Amino acid sequence: MNVRIWDLPVRIGHWALAASVAIAWLTAEQEAWRRVHIVAGGVAGAVVLFRLLWGVVGSRSARFGAFLRSPTAAIAEARAHLAGHAEPRATHTVIGGWAVIGLLALALGSATTGVLAYRFDGYEALTEIHETLAEGLLALIAVHLAGVLIMSLLERRNLPRSMLTGRIDAAPTAEVRAHPLAALTLLAWCAAAVWLLLRWLNLPG
Repeated sequence: MNVRIWDLPVRIGHWALAASVAIAWLTAEQEAWRRVHIVAGGVAGAVVLFRLLWGVVGSRSARFGAFLRSPTAAIAEARAHLAGHAEPRATHTVIGGWAVIGLLALALGSATTGVLAYRFDGYEALTEIHETLAEGLLALIAVHLAGVLIMSLLERRNLPRSMLTGRIDAAPTAEVRAHPLAALTLLAWCAAAVWLLLRWLNLPG
């Protein structure tokens, strides 16, 4: 049965975060693109802040309680996959859920320290922390992509496509709502956050 498991805010936030991190990475070492780098970081931070709120008040599959389990459960799930008898999950696996938390934490930390490093130029420690967090984020993204590929092959399902369409073949279950108003709120919040950030940094809007 083809059901909607991801609402619009989750999907838009996912791809907005992916795009902003990619842009920030591509412009990190180019002074001429510094403003673009800052805007990308601002978008990443804004998306994460919205996702943290949506993880509490959002749709059923978006809530952290839907996929966060103990480290013991994550280890048990890994063993089940290695043994070849793990039950497919419509949403994040337990391991994937912890990867999401790690990605959000590193993205927010990287964005925050990047903004502070620019605002308070001269504090070398901030720049070093920012670069360390950014490198950790890129490493975890690589692990995440590998995990998505492996799970897609193991479960014979196109997981990246499900984050585009919101739908996946799964056991009959109640669909989540699309939440278009929340998606518009996310976009408006990102625009407002970037505008405020540029003003605070005294950069032309």
